[in-house]
Amino acid sequence: MIEVRAIRPGEGALLREVRLAALAANPGAFLETYDEVAADSDDLWAARVGASTGEGDQLILLALEDGRAVGMAGIARDIGQRRRHRATLWGVWLDPACRGRGVGRRLVQEALDWAARAGVRAVYLEVVENEDPSWSLYGRLGFVRREVDPFGAHVDGTFVALERLVLVLDEAA
Repeated sequence: MIEVRAIRPGEGALLREVRLAALAANPGAFLETYDEVAADSDDLWAARVGASTGEGDQLILLALEDGRAVGMAGIARDIGQRRRHRATLWGVWLDPACRGRGVGRRLVQEALDWAARAGVRAVYLEVVENEDPSWSLYGRLGFVRREVDPFGAHVDGTFVALERLVLVLDEAA
C-alpha cells in the first residue's frame, strides 16, 4: 500500500531524495536540472519543507511505499491579495514502478482538495507539449489546455514547448 500525505517538518532529506529521483528519471519534464537541485544546501531543503506542510500557502505531498518516497506533488497558492484565488501545481512525479495504481491521481487530487479548502478558484500547471501520460492524468481530472508557449524551456540546446493547463475548481469550494 502506498501512503499519500503532506510532508512533515524534518523531512528535507526525504524531499531531496524524491525530487532528485524525479529529475534523474525524467530530466526533460522539469524546468530545474538535476545538478541545480543537487547543489541546494540542507538548510534550503529544510526551509522548503517548513514552508510546505500545508499550513500556509504551500503544500508538498509525498507518496511513500514502505517508508521510501516514490512520488511527490507540490502546489503553491499565488501571493498578493488580487491573486490568492490562483495556485500552481508543480513537481508531480511518480516512480515508474508505482504507476498504474491510481497513486498519481491521488497525489494530484489531494493537492486540489487542499487548494479548494484554501479558497483557490483556479489551479494552473505546465507540462511538456505532447507529454501523453501526464496529459491523460490531468485531462481525466478536468484540466483543460489554455495555451502553448513554444519557448517554454531550453533543454540541451533545444527549445521545448510547454502547455499551460488550468482547472477551475467548484465554485462552492
